[in-house]
Amino acid sequence: MTRTRRRTALLLSALSLCTLPLVHSAPRAEAAGPAHCAPGALPVHPGPPDRTPQGQLVALQPDTGPRSGGTQITLLGAGLTPYTRVLFGTLGPDGCFTGREATDVVVLSDTSVVAVAPDWPAAATVSVYAATPCGQLTNPLPYTYLD
Repeated sequence: MTRTRRRTALLLSALSLCTLPLVHSAPRAEAAGPAHCAPGALPVHPGPPDRTPQGQLVALQPDTGPRSGGTQITLLGAGLTPYTRVLFGTLGPDGCFTGREATDVVVLSDTSVVAVAPDWPAAATVSVYAATPCGQLTNPLPYTYLD
């Protein structure tokens, strides 16, 4: 019982630091966002322009893969946390993310994450972001889906 209380207290204290949380109950980025987001969009918090984002991405390897997904990618950066989520898609000017979430995300360190790219409906270049549990995004890196 004590272990559960500690975990709950830790979770609540971490959540209190969030300014705009992601939809925590949704396992994928396609979850419905707030009323101002289109259906299928996810609310995120890119952070104010005068403040450095919590994390930063510097490299994505490989940066191409098939539309069917399944490619294991490695994200290199700084400030990544054990709760980092990896998102593929686009960020609209309204602060809503539209896209898909990577699967099998494993944070190796605060500078390295591996994940499996989701499938994509057509050949295209999309942005890849790392997101904190609070919904703050890193800078984007391009990923190209090939036919």
